[in-house]
Amino acid sequence: MTVLMENVRHHVEEEEQEGFPDVRKTMGRNRLSELGEQMESAKTTAPSEPHAVPSAER
Repeated sequence: MTVLMENVRHHVEEEEQEGFPDVRKTMGRNRLSELGEQMESAKTTAPSEPHAVPSAER
């Protein structure tokens, strides 16, 4: 569990320091804000139980 936690923390740090700044430069803050609003809106219709979605059946 400790190794998993360390790996996740390392990944998050990389994303915050490298990935996110590149995305901000490429897309711009306005477009990112629009995407954020779309994601918030999508949460209202997204399934809360993933296995209840027919395509997720095993």
